[in-house]
Amino acid sequence: MKTLNLKIIFLILPLVVTPVSLFSHGDNKHVEKSQVIAKKDISKDEKFLKVYEVINSKYVKNIKPIFEKKCFDCHGSVTKFPWYYKIPGIKQLIDSDIEEAKKHIDMRKDFPFLSHETPLKDLESLNAVSMLNDMPPLLYILGHWDARLNESEQQRIKTWTKESIKQIKGVRYE
Repeated sequence: MKTLNLKIIFLILPLVVTPVSLFSHGDNKHVEKSQVIAKKDISKDEKFLKVYEVINSKYVKNIKPIFEKKCFDCHGSVTKFPWYYKIPGIKQLIDSDIEEAKKHIDMRKDFPFLSHETPLKDLESLNAVSMLNDMPPLLYILGHWDARLNESEQQRIKTWTKESIKQIKGVRYE
């Protein structure tokens, strides 16, 4: 019986994994790490630095605990591997997905995040993702049923991102 279940898993898994992997991150283009770092060092302007400090303090207090539970397996430094991680092929797929996730947004450091976008674009993307409940990808949910954001978590992220976007735009257009 156990052998039959494993055979079924290995037959069905590629049919699910391939399409989900191909479409899980949309059409975002990646840039080289050196370009990302250059983008992140956008301003020595004290106004921006102060705004980022305010945004980060709210992030650490209100949002980071949510992201630690729901997002850090792929976008942070805490990775809890499932029992099937050691299976050849699956391990490489998981490692590849984590690497891809960190290219989009790496939350190992607090705000501003390291990503292929600006802090403003990161906030806009996080807002859109929380509004659409677009993360995590389906493949991840299959193994982590509690990974979806609940309504309260979605609302907290929306509020934080909207307030933070206004603060950055306020400094940018002063």
